[in-house]
Amino acid sequence: MLFPFLYLAGSLSVGIFLASVLSTALLIPVVAFLTSLAAAWLAYFRKTNALALALALPAALFLGWSVYAQHDIDYEHNPVKRLVLEGYADFSGRLYRSPSYGVGRTQLYVHVEKFSVQGRDIKARGNLRVTVLHTSVYPSPLRLKAGDKITVSAQVLPGRDFHNFGESRLAGLRKNQMIHNHAVTKSVLLVELKQPAGPASLLRLISAFRQALQKRIEDHFSTADGTALSQQGAVLEAMLLGERGRMDEETTAGLQRSGLFHLIAISGAHIGIISVLFFFILRLFRVPKRVSFSILIILLLFYSLLVEGRASVFRATIMALTFLTSKLLWKQTTLLNTISFSAFVLLLSNPFYLFDMGFELTFAATLSIILFYPKLLSFLPRLPLKVSELFALSLTAQLGVLPLLAASFNRVTFAALLLNFPAIPLIGVVMGAGFVFLAVSPISPGLAALLAPGLRFLVDVFLRISHSLDAVPGFSYRLPTPPPAVVIGYFLFLSLLLLRARFKGQNVLTSFLFAVLLITLVTYPFPPRFSPALRLTFIDVGQGDSILVEFPGRKKMLVDGGGVPDSSFDTGEHVVSPFLWRRGIKKLDYVVLTHAHPDHLNGLLAVARNFRVGEFWEAYSPDKSPAYEEFKKTLSESALQRRVFRGSRLQEGPVAIEVLHPERSAPLEREVENDDSLVLRLVADDQSFLLASDIGMEAEKKILDARLEVRSRVLKSPHHGSRTSSSEAFLSAVGPEVVIISAGRGNIYGVPHPEILERYRAFGTRVLRTGRDGAIEISAAGRALVIRTAISPAPPD
Repeated sequence: MLFPFLYLAGSLSVGIFLASVLSTALLIPVVAFLTSLAAAWLAYFRKTNALALALALPAALFLGWSVYAQHDIDYEHNPVKRLVLEGYADFSGRLYRSPSYGVGRTQLYVHVEKFSVQGRDIKARGNLRVTVLHTSVYPSPLRLKAGDKITVSAQVLPGRDFHNFGESRLAGLRKNQMIHNHAVTKSVLLVELKQPAGPASLLRLISAFRQALQKRIEDHFSTADGTALSQQGAVLEAMLLGERGRMDEETTAGLQRSGLFHLIAISGAHIGIISVLFFFILRLFRVPKRVSFSILIILLLFYSLLVEGRASVFRATIMALTFLTSKLLWKQTTLLNTISFSAFVLLLSNPFYLFDMGFELTFAATLSIILFYPKLLSFLPRLPLKVSELFALSLTAQLGVLPLLAASFNRVTFAALLLNFPAIPLIGVVMGAGFVFLAVSPISPGLAALLAPGLRFLVDVFLRISHSLDAVPGFSYRLPTPPPAVVIGYFLFLSLLLLRARFKGQNVLTSFLFAVLLITLVTYPFPPRFSPALRLTFIDVGQGDSILVEFPGRKKMLVDGGGVPDSSFDTGEHVVSPFLWRRGIKKLDYVVLTHAHPDHLNGLLAVARNFRVGEFWEAYSPDKSPAYEEFKKTLSESALQRRVFRGSRLQEGPVAIEVLHPERSAPLEREVENDDSLVLRLVADDQSFLLASDIGMEAEKKILDARLEVRSRVLKSPHHGSRTSSSEAFLSAVGPEVVIISAGRGNIYGVPHPEILERYRAFGTRVLRTGRDGAIEISAAGRALVIRTAISPAPPD
């Protein structure tokens, strides 16, 4: 059999998947594995090879099941994973990899040995990622090495997982990377080096070498004022060393839109470029082929250690090493069997990789190229400069990853089919020149200084290429998450295209059905989800507000978009937009900004980029706000923009939308104040919802003095449950049965305030909190309220 590991890797993957969805005692798959394995060996010794392979497949399945179950138990029950602490604690342990440098922050990866709380030492082993903040300090003052023993005082932050009716992407990413928890510390002064790793430590030697290379990039590619690494330097650091932490949001977004992001994330393409580059040099010096393969294996092993086992590099290196070793041991080897063996080894080492998007994209693209590249190339004319080969390579890779990108990143991009032509050769030149630069810089700083401008120019050209089609519609766009049936059908009929026709018209029928699924995948022709009643979902955006209102029928309104004050995290891109896409939403009929504070406004920038907007509502505008100005520029020109004030009223089907606050006054552009927030009341039959945004007691009094109808069954707590809001008079007038508090867990503002929580309890109100219960969905079903929380069941307050 030509591809035994293809079937074994497939069976292993099935076992891992089954273990992730089915809960059984670990002993069951272990016994089944041992039984199947023994039967397979018995059949092999009896020389019944077909039966041996048939029995090896269930053995691989139960092996995958067993390995995943054991890893999952170890991970979920790790004491560091289960750690929940209020305030700071002192963590002691060793760095298991070099620090990762970002903009104004450094990530430390600590294998914790113990932690101390209130003078009490507690032993606990696990991996903790610690973010150390050092705003406006460049370069990072933390030059610790892998293997160093440190103590860091930090606060565990489990609340950044954003529970929104689906597994948190952040939690899944940490699990794939075997990081048990994450924490933050506000100063480098809270990090103390206890004991450097030994001078003979391989980890420390490689870490020191890596940091020396990063220092050379910093020396020659910092900004003119010396306050940060330039984006050319950040991209070069990503290409050569796998460190993407210092790339800004704009650069990252541009590469994602263009479909060229894979060229700066070290993966199979980079390992291939490195292999070809060094193989060419070795052959240039007439080194025998088998010796060249041996040297390449050593170089790739060293390079994988240099980038410290980043998952994508580990995958690509395993694949390359397997292929090169096969070339050394056997005259003939098949790529399909090679990558299948690589997948088998990787999944055995870490079964969580199966659910890692990088793993899926790598193997989907590689499999698609192996299976479809020769066939597609045979249909293309032979063009000079390898144009046909490059197009076939790009198209077949795109065929493999298109459904995965649409399902996981809600992006369809065709730009890469054109941009790969100049970008791929350019990346080969950049990487070759980059390695030369790193090699000569310690020997001849003068020569390095001469090389740096040319290298900076080449990277800048690459970045310009990535933005060259931004203004052309249709080359890259976002869309809702495709239904699983469409993704499965796409891969099924794509695979059927490889089969030999068994009946007349089979190929035509298969091609037609594949084309239908392809068009469905890239257009998402489905209408938004129908809502039988008024439904509000208070999205878990951490410290901030974002509320999805689904009116009876198919119309949708988004009130605020959450956000953080700085650029460290894009709540709109990573939390709000994915939530809306999972609901099948392409258009928001109404977007409402209650007031332009960062925790309400900043997430709307991504929403305006990613969705069509019918109407935009606001009351007052901020007089000076770069984020607001950017939002208004991003907002579609077709969106109707209106200012609404007290007395405004809109009827959306059976739902009345009443504006209770603020009252109109001049000027319309002013400094943003909480008490100028829009307050909406939604009324449907006997059900009413009061969305009080961030108003305080003074605004509450103005609403009551205006003698407006405020009685509501559900109240969105004013100003996140702060002490300056929710007066007794206001609560008496509203008379809520349920209060929703949108506030981040462990936030620095101390909201909701205990006094306000006690006041809600005194009124006999049920309190739900996004920081504790996750996203909260409330539907008006007749006279009843149907409540669902992402963390279920919601505990009593």
